[in-house]
Amino acid sequence: MFPRPLAHSLAVLSTGLAIACSSHKDEGARQRLLSAGRASSHAPFDFRYPLKALRESGDAAAARAGSFSWEARVNWTVFGKSGKPVLATERHRLRQTSSGNFELTMNLDPGGGLGSTTGKRIIFANGITYAGGLWAPMRKRTADRGHGARRFRDDSFQAAADLVDLYGPALAIEDAGETVFLARPARRFVISLSDERPTPAKPPTGLPARGYDPDTRRRVDFLQGRIPTSLQGELVLDAVTALPLFVAMKGAFSEKADPQLHAEVALTAEVKSLGSGVPPVLPPADALPDNRKPNGVADALEAAGLRKPHQQEGEKGEEGEQEQ
Repeated sequence: MFPRPLAHSLAVLSTGLAIACSSHKDEGARQRLLSAGRASSHAPFDFRYPLKALRESGDAAAARAGSFSWEARVNWTVFGKSGKPVLATERHRLRQTSSGNFELTMNLDPGGGLGSTTGKRIIFANGITYAGGLWAPMRKRTADRGHGARRFRDDSFQAAADLVDLYGPALAIEDAGETVFLARPARRFVISLSDERPTPAKPPTGLPARGYDPDTRRRVDFLQGRIPTSLQGELVLDAVTALPLFVAMKGAFSEKADPQLHAEVALTAEVKSLGSGVPPVLPPADALPDNRKPNGVADALEAAGLRKPHQQEGEKGEEGEQEQ
């Protein structure tokens, strides 16, 4: 069984993503958010705390550095009592524009064999969210106002920050001087294992008093008893904008409650292109309307020829917006 240190790691993804288009009111909120991000971009980044750059949202990063495309891969290999390794692999791709539009794809292979791979694709364009699973078509989402889309994006974009949090004070970082990445001046930092140990995580709240299910029990045991045993890596930040251009971490953990457990992790994330080299993000041409709510009796009446074909809820909403 895998631990679950990253917010999105080693979980079965739901293909029915409930994230949605935004109304005029929420579009205004989005613009205020982007404006705040642009305002904060004028504040110089404090390179004494380089790990803070990994916690920035996609919007904040684009406000500082402009449009960018980014890719990441996370591999977990866990050895347990059986001695047989279990592997899980995440692959993330993000295209983020300075206008706030973005496209995210994330695939997860939990090591369960043929047919176990899941994934999602999310597009946020012109204030409207479209989403679909790895095995499902893209649909326009109307149950959310774009907040879900940004949350899923940052779950991927902040994967390195989640791993940093897992190490806690056991992670040491040191300035290694200037370098160049993507023909841009950059600052390089070396990551290693310190002599400190992470603070045990608090048990999750709201669980039944009779105890945890086995999966939750294993995750809690790992988070509360994790022991970092190795770590090495590097972080490269843009010297002007502090955008994380490249980060790589390779490490391992053991666990107090299960001395036989040995978990290895390898993460690589890097910016592939910047500025004008990033194509625009456009709404998908083949997206289906959001018709997840069945029409029930109305569909039966139409099939019997007793009612004229009705419009989808999403289509009615669009007409209403146009009339306004």
